Amino acid sequence: MTMDVGVEPARYRGWSDRLWPAWFSVWPIALAGLRLVLRRKLTWFLLALAVLHFLFLFSVIYLRAQINAYNPAAAPWIDRFFERVLRSMSGAGKTYRDFMFEQGTVTMIVLALAGEMLVGNDYRHGGLTFYLSRRVGRRHYVIGKLLSIGLLVEMTTALPALVLFVEYGLLCDSLAYFRDNVQIALGILAYGLLMSVALGLVLFASAAWLQRTVPLVMGWSCLFVLLPAVAEILHHVTDDRRWELLIFWRDIRLVGTWFFGALDPAKETQLLPGAIAVVLAVCVLSALAIVPRVRAVKVVA
Repeated sequence: MTMDVGVEPARYRGWSDRLWPAWFSVWPIALAGLRLVLRRKLTWFLLALAVLHFLFLFSVIYLRAQINAYNPAAAPWIDRFFERVLRSMSGAGKTYRDFMFEQGTVTMIVLALAGEMLVGNDYRHGGLTFYLSRRVGRRHYVIGKLLSIGLLVEMTTALPALVLFVEYGLLCDSLAYFRDNVQIALGILAYGLLMSVALGLVLFASAAWLQRTVPLVMGWSCLFVLLPAVAEILHHVTDDRRWELLIFWRDIRLVGTWFFGALDPAKETQLLPGAIAVVLAVCVLSALAIVPRVRAVKVVA
């Protein structure tokens, strides 16, 4: 009795397809993380609030355009009414900046609750070891997770703002609105990218060190609730507006206002260099905090 020895009896076959570069692995990581966050009902509830805010502004812009078209005599009164109800409905940069800022508030809550699923559980349950045991490097893992956070931010801020921008332009008398406001479209993209990068780095660093939801929410609250309250108190006590630079979310908003070209020369221009410095410093410190946590995981090949 002879026994065949070799590859054929085991029915192994060679790999004939082309292997994709390792950098393509960031997309499955990002999409898997996004699907994981969207599986929670609480996430959909918070996203529904953001959608309601978007639909409200979408309807207001449409209603205003229809009134101006069918009853031009009432246009000045309608414009004053909308300006009193809302901060800005002029279609200028401040309109989209305020919208993205308010949408970002809901997004921050979603991220605070999703940090454990996106990053924390990978450290607690060995998910990072699973990724690194494949053809996935540490930099691919980090970029994939940051991309997952960025997609969530863009989905609730920049993408709806672009839809409002297109709607406002199409409801105007001519397409000159698009030609004259290219900076607004670029400002929406730049502001969305800034929020994605800044919030992504801070969330990744926080989740990598705190891991669980409760400590993560508490740390997130200290950064975006407690610290702004302390900054406001110091501002009123010392009458020095530079204390407002401690409010990280407002620093991002100030830089976003610069992207839109809508800075107030009397109040905001002087704080812009400090806001840029704070945002860059927080991003760099967050990146430095991520490095040791990712390198601490060892994988034996």
